[in-house]
Amino acid sequence: MKRTPFLFIAALLAFVFIACSEIDNSATEYLNWQAANEAHFDSIYNQAKADSATDKTWKILNHWSYNASVATHSYDKVVVKVMKAGTGTAATPFYTDSVRVHLQGRIRPSTSHAEGLVFEQTYVGTFNIATASSAKRAVSAVVPGLQTALLHMRVGDEWMVYVPYQLGFGSAAGSGVVAPATSTKVSIPGHSMLIYRLTLVSFYRAGQKVPGASAKAFGSWVDQ
Repeated sequence: MKRTPFLFIAALLAFVFIACSEIDNSATEYLNWQAANEAHFDSIYNQAKADSATDKTWKILNHWSYNASVATHSYDKVVVKVMKAGTGTAATPFYTDSVRVHLQGRIRPSTSHAEGLVFEQTYVGTFNIATASSAKRAVSAVVPGLQTALLHMRVGDEWMVYVPYQLGFGSAAGSGVVAPATSTKVSIPGHSMLIYRLTLVSFYRAGQKVPGASAKAFGSWVDQ
């Protein structure tokens, strides 16, 4: 009878220890997240800035509403690494267009996600352009940084797009974002830079003739 309090206290302490460990793990997953994300984006931006003069696979794109008189920071831009250049029409999507894309969106690596948590993906498994089905997006409906990239892409372009959190989901945590390939809802911590693998398959410009495209492109999908 005298040992019961001791056993109870020991069990209680073990529970508290486990609970505290779980809290600590959760708290450290995104430790100093804002500063880490700002530094990560700036390192990519500075690499692109240094290498773009001789390496044309790097691009720095001003946000589509960029105003040089007030926008002077790296986070007013997105950084692009060209993986493959498209060979389709020279026309690029407008803000009011719809696009078909292959897309995977990640945040930067964290404790539990060595390659970064995937928050959006339009294909299942390893990407294979020959078998993957594209997804439709309205340019105006995606985050500003992704809008900026799409406005510069030609059909067939495959890009890695690095988006500062200011042109992504901002400082507030996002929730309810779905990764379709797994039907898993994930949450995105505030201040997360976004990393997209993006391929432009086609785009739609209703009621207009697209410069450089065939006659059939009038009010239809441009895919070549």
